[in-house]
Amino acid sequence: MQKCYLWLLICCLSLAANAQKNGVIKGIVSDTSAGRPVASATITLLKKKDSSLVSFTMTNEKGSFEITGIPAGEYRLLITHVKYHSLQRTVTISATAPVVNFPSLILHDLSVQLNEVEITGEAPPVTLIGDTIQYNAGSFKTPPNSSVEQLLKKLPGVQVAKDGSVKAQGQKVNRVLVDGKEFFGNDPKMATKNLPADAVDKVQVYDRLSDAAQLTGFDDGNSEKTINLKLKQDKKKGMFGKAMAGAGTSDRYEGRFNINAFKGARQFSAIGMANNTNAEGFSFMDMMSFSGELNRMRQSGSGNASFTMSSDNPAAALMGGNNGNGITTAWGGGINYNNIIGKKTDFTSSYFYNRYNPYQESEIQRQYFLPDSSYFYNQRATSDNLNNSHRLNLGADIQIDSLHSVKISSSFGYQETRSKSYSKYETLSEDQQLANEGFSNNYSTGHGSNFRNDVLFRKKFQRKGRTFSLNLQNSSNNSESNGSLLSVNHFYNRPASQPNYDSIHQRNTISGNMNSYNARAVYTEPLFKHSLIEFSIGNSYTKTTSDKITYDYNGDNGKFDQPNPALTNNFENAYSYTNAGIRLRTKQKKYSLAAGLNWQDASLKGTIIAGTKDSVIRQTFYNLLPSLRFQYDFTRYRNLSINYAAITNQPNMSQLQPVPDISDPLNIREGNPDLKPELTHAVQLNFISVNPFRNKNLFAFFNVQETQNKIVDADVVDSLGIKYSRPVNVNGVFNMTGSINLGLPLRALKGTVNFSSNMGYSKTKQFINNVSNGISTVTLGPSVRFDLNPADKLDLSFSAGFNYYKTAYSLQPALNTGYFLQQYEGEVNWQLPANFYVSTSFNYAINSRRTDGFNAKVPLWNASVSRQFLRFNRGELKLSAFDILNENVGINRSTNQNYIEDSRTKNLQRFFLLSFTYSLSKNGLVTAAAPGIRMIRR
Repeated sequence: MQKCYLWLLICCLSLAANAQKNGVIKGIVSDTSAGRPVASATITLLKKKDSSLVSFTMTNEKGSFEITGIPAGEYRLLITHVKYHSLQRTVTISATAPVVNFPSLILHDLSVQLNEVEITGEAPPVTLIGDTIQYNAGSFKTPPNSSVEQLLKKLPGVQVAKDGSVKAQGQKVNRVLVDGKEFFGNDPKMATKNLPADAVDKVQVYDRLSDAAQLTGFDDGNSEKTINLKLKQDKKKGMFGKAMAGAGTSDRYEGRFNINAFKGARQFSAIGMANNTNAEGFSFMDMMSFSGELNRMRQSGSGNASFTMSSDNPAAALMGGNNGNGITTAWGGGINYNNIIGKKTDFTSSYFYNRYNPYQESEIQRQYFLPDSSYFYNQRATSDNLNNSHRLNLGADIQIDSLHSVKISSSFGYQETRSKSYSKYETLSEDQQLANEGFSNNYSTGHGSNFRNDVLFRKKFQRKGRTFSLNLQNSSNNSESNGSLLSVNHFYNRPASQPNYDSIHQRNTISGNMNSYNARAVYTEPLFKHSLIEFSIGNSYTKTTSDKITYDYNGDNGKFDQPNPALTNNFENAYSYTNAGIRLRTKQKKYSLAAGLNWQDASLKGTIIAGTKDSVIRQTFYNLLPSLRFQYDFTRYRNLSINYAAITNQPNMSQLQPVPDISDPLNIREGNPDLKPELTHAVQLNFISVNPFRNKNLFAFFNVQETQNKIVDADVVDSLGIKYSRPVNVNGVFNMTGSINLGLPLRALKGTVNFSSNMGYSKTKQFINNVSNGISTVTLGPSVRFDLNPADKLDLSFSAGFNYYKTAYSLQPALNTGYFLQQYEGEVNWQLPANFYVSTSFNYAINSRRTDGFNAKVPLWNASVSRQFLRFNRGELKLSAFDILNENVGINRSTNQNYIEDSRTKNLQRFFLLSFTYSLSKNGLVTAAAPGIRMIRR
């Protein structure tokens, strides 16, 4: 009988529970145009109290929807669609009114500007719109006065390295736009480090096609991983910005400002900065080197799909490249102005000046390989460089009529440099016997300039899909420098007939220039309803010259007037190519496919005048370069893309020029005029899966490359321990990198967890004393990150990562190495009463299984306390402490050459900074998070 009562009680409780969840909300969604039903609109049900997610669905082809099983309570119903303004309704479910029906919910087209209070900009934290990943900035909380860079660190699938470079879904971000327009040219750091996070509404990540490719839809080899920052509506109609000034201990100072005035299409921004706290705020661009412009011109018009060429060293790719070590003093300032002139011209412009002064003190220990033994090299060095740069960018996109347009982009740069370096070094035999020791003192000054102009003509025909474009580019670069070298070396194993000491005391003058042009014409023709065929033809010519004159010191008269013929030469190099290609593209409901073949005829001509000897280089190369791009859309929020391309890479001037570089007298480099271009076959795979309603996301990226005629070093070490390096071509070089990121909600802890892992494998080859040394490197870097909001005014972040590196050498298997790097990070941001804020972060890096003295444990603890005051909380007074434990040091290891290198760099250590920040916005120095769907915090 008791069991019967128990079962009866359970049934009653079950019925009561079900009765509490029998609420129903249904309705029909239509638009303002003749009341047509809106299909595939997203219906989201949120709790009214805290905007947490309850349920969601989508409208059917008739525009109707129904959500069942809703408990009694107060809710907000949010209706969204990519083509319409959002709409919300307040809903109450009760025992007396369990069913709510909306017979007519009207959505307004985005082209109609509305002021109704019912229209809101709420959005899920992460969603996928076509090929674009969109993050809702309001769902990711950052401290007051944060930059966009701090916001990006919170986004799943986005990584920000120590030097400020950004990766998204495993690929480097090369361009950051603001509302679709350039912000101070193409330097990503100008936007990420200078714009305030609280001005951003959406962050969009996508592969941006070049201007020419946007007309046809075919990737022409110049697409870039791009971030577009969509500003909040109130930031587009007035002025916003911040100014900050601070001073601290150890003579540290920091000041910066940004003023932004936007109105419609007009965008005006002014920024300025000055600091010696390693807060650069921009990317340093070396105008004295032509390699960047050479690569740009060679890739422009190649006609093949573009790829991020991964590092030869997977460990470097895993670490994110430059580690940002040393101490830097940086000044800079500039203006950015964009506007639509008249009705047909979209004008963009920017000017920026910077003074960049990096200083480094470093210690290096290397173990070099020989065919039957090894030896050691130790070095202590300091460098102090100063660069003053000016950059001017101008652009105009002119819409002649509905079918014709012209885009003109020009840039000019000028740079003055001063470089000083001093190094003291020694070489030891395998049994630690001293072979040589010495010092080297280098000093140089120089200046350089560059000019670039691109003109793109675009024509659309009446027939949809039929287009024609003509792209003309020209570039001019020149540089001139004067340098001096003083080096003294003591050799312990020289024969008695030779002196034990050797010295170099000389001066040199180097001048160089580069001129190039590129032309490419493209025509597309529609084949079928969803298919296009593309024909292209291009021609490019680049000429570089370098003239080096060296004089030795004359002890008789104290002047540098003795010519050194061995280190004097004139080098002229001309590279040209002609290509023609055909590609076919089809786009269906679920997939898109583009396949093509490019024929390329390239020639390399060089003339070398060294002393009384002249030599001429003439090489011609023919290549067939296929390309393929396939994308399959499983659903609106899940897709897979596969890219394949064959890519050529030409040797640069320093690799070709056959003149010894003796700036490091124990490590002498010389070019090889017989080098062949590299040919790389590359495959990339991208998988994106986003559930915007459950806040789950998965990003996967893999890149595989096989290179023929890879340019590597061939080293020869003589009996005195002097190493001579010369580049040569080899085959069989393989490289693979990949990254995976999985984001999940933690509802119980009101937060999210992100699991990620980077991985890499490389197989390359070097030569030492004419013996091949195969080098294989494996890297693996799993990590986990928790972002929690246990309370509205408390934000917590914790992460842990483990990086493993293993390198094997065919020449000396006994020297195979494996080492570890563990990194643990924590961050707390807490809003206290009376507008006080406390922030602290702790980073603990553990280096292990390295050379003695380099297995450092580096705890880095920063903290700050601030208070907001003045009207609208526009002012902030902040006391910051950096490296409280005074332990900051840079540790690095490199293992992908003919040596194992451990390095230690002196970093900026403990200091305190008191600063004041003033905001121009009436919103004050608010956090970046804004009201919205808070499922990321539930």
